[in-house]
Amino acid sequence: MKTLHKPTSRVISILNLISEHPQKFSLSNISKMLNIPKSTISPILKTLIELEIIKQHPYFLTYSIGVSAFQIGQKYLENITGIDLIKSHMVSVVKECNEICQLGICHNNEVVYITKVDCEQPVKLMSSIGKSLPLYCTALGRVFLTSFSHEEIRTLYKNGIKPLTENTVNDVEKLLKIVDNDSKRGYSEEIGEVTSDARCIAFPLKINNNILAAIGISLPIFRSDENIMESIKESLRKHSKLISLELENLDIKSLV
Repeated sequence: MKTLHKPTSRVISILNLISEHPQKFSLSNISKMLNIPKSTISPILKTLIELEIIKQHPYFLTYSIGVSAFQIGQKYLENITGIDLIKSHMVSVVKECNEICQLGICHNNEVVYITKVDCEQPVKLMSSIGKSLPLYCTALGRVFLTSFSHEEIRTLYKNGIKPLTENTVNDVEKLLKIVDNDSKRGYSEEIGEVTSDARCIAFPLKINNNILAAIGISLPIFRSDENIMESIKESLRKHSKLISLELENLDIKSLV
């Protein structure tokens, strides 16, 4: 990797920390966590506030992401080729299933959630666009692992697997068996591995047999009886095939 420009790298580290922990940290906290002197961080924070990239709580003096950062993110999403096409199908999936539908891509060996369509259920899972999670424990992520070889997966997790809940797969060899089964049946699923009370099922979006993205439904476990899951599975299977066909016909090879 090329040497990073240190001042720019510091700004990105600060923004990442604030975005992951809004209204949690003060100037002193950020300085300690990033091991950067307060005298260095203070003018960066003041500039970011002035530009409305971040904002500061008037009483607690903690920080969160500002409106300008949101606008920049929205511009990024608006320029993602094929998103509108996919989202129209996601709307249909939600109408058919009445559960949250999410779209993810693989980036730096994690799944990144790039858009979602909410449902009208009174009790529903909270999810965030832009959030990244490990491939090994998410249904969307395991979709991408089906395109990895056993050796690639073993190398990726050579230092072990960090469990997110007591249900998270914790052994690479077990993960390989799960991924092999997912590859055979054409979809991936997890129950309580990311959030102990949630379940997710996901299907690949393929272009010329290459996985471009993954589309999935997440719902609370208490609502996920097998009849409901079968209905969700059929809806996702139908729309994932339609999306893949439409993307191929439009010669869309990338979403980013």
